[in-house]
Amino acid sequence: MDSIYRKYSSFEGLVNSFLTRDSIAIRCGNMEGETSEVSYRDFGEMIISESFHVKAECSSVEVVRYEQTVDSLVDIFAHVIAGCDVIIADPRVPEGFNEFAAEAAEAARNVRERQRDSLGRIIGKGGEGELLFFTSGTTTSSKIARLTSESLCTSAWSGQCMLACGEGDVILSNLSLSHAYGFVCAMLWGLAYGATVALGRDVLRFTGDALFFKPTILPAVPSQIADMLSKDALNPELRVVLIGGAPCPQFLIDRLKEKGIDVYVGYGLTETSSGIAITQDLDEPAAMYPCPGADIRIEEDGEISVATPCMMLGYLGREPMFENGRFFTGDLGWFDEKGRLHLKGRKNDVLVLSDGEKVFCPEYEEALENMSGLPDLAVIQKDGDAVLVAGTCPKDPAITADIRKKLVREVDRFNRSIPHSRQISDIIMTADALPRTVTGKLKRYEIQEMFK
Repeated sequence: MDSIYRKYSSFEGLVNSFLTRDSIAIRCGNMEGETSEVSYRDFGEMIISESFHVKAECSSVEVVRYEQTVDSLVDIFAHVIAGCDVIIADPRVPEGFNEFAAEAAEAARNVRERQRDSLGRIIGKGGEGELLFFTSGTTTSSKIARLTSESLCTSAWSGQCMLACGEGDVILSNLSLSHAYGFVCAMLWGLAYGATVALGRDVLRFTGDALFFKPTILPAVPSQIADMLSKDALNPELRVVLIGGAPCPQFLIDRLKEKGIDVYVGYGLTETSSGIAITQDLDEPAAMYPCPGADIRIEEDGEISVATPCMMLGYLGREPMFENGRFFTGDLGWFDEKGRLHLKGRKNDVLVLSDGEKVFCPEYEEALENMSGLPDLAVIQKDGDAVLVAGTCPKDPAITADIRKKLVREVDRFNRSIPHSRQISDIIMTADALPRTVTGKLKRYEIQEMFK
């Protein structure tokens, strides 16, 4: 039996280990309440067989559509093992993403085709293919990170060293695999260490999937947890919730702990193949210890930089983004006396106003959301000043006027609590929902562009 802490260096090595296991790898369900299962041994044989077919096609870059099925997972593993670069398209992600993925794949394919030798082989490319993941694009336009099967497997191993799963565990996989967090924590981690991965049935059934599949471990983003708690949709067998992708409000953590569920908070980036720090002290989930091999440092301006064996190769079509082997994350943080990492927010969430004063946008947004009761707010910079944007406003002019009056009143009250130089100077209202990533983070870059 494989060690529960074995580190895999490739998908081929991982899949070959599947052939030695008799337990259940994948569990699926349908809308009629029926379930089906695939053993590790059968899953491994399916992947190996499909990889031979893919190799015969001599493809270079492929978009694999993930539809929460065993066949979709087989396609992903088989294409990478066969040497294809893979972009995962997920029908649940925001409109336009999959078209963007197809365009990116075509561009990458064209680059690869120009690199073939006289025998048709891609020059300088051997072994397994890469996985191409889009960054979230919260403060800049989205980029494509080039990850390897080795970096992803190493990420799964480092997570296992901090939070172990194994045979007998059921991990509910209802995060998008087109993002590194979902790919590693909701799928690869469980398969690497013998858990059963339950593939969520449908985005519309998400809140019912925990009661249906009865997971012991649930990787999720805060908005999913909030929805499940509001509907009392967490199963009694659930022992661990792993939260990532966005900051988690303390009240959600408290409610989970009240139910006897251990709460772990993870921190990572697409560029680092997901997690680089995770909770170890359950009484303080937001205080995270670095994962094995993750060299995390706080720079002079408070920015987190990291060197890790899970690092991306770089961004597709761009020069390497490293400084002395370190990646500067754009996140702000600090270490406490125990060496635990605490997050403060995004460096680019800090506005530098025309007079040099600095505004940390999430603090303003949280305060104004609490004061006004409006959930779709963002602070941006316009003409050198801080400006509040209110999204999802009613189209009825009379109702919007009433909301504006309330906002003006609350903004005035808020402004009285801070220095004049950092006060909000104006309010912009729009009927459109403010653009966000799939994990709920504001796409501040897009909002800034909308109202510049």
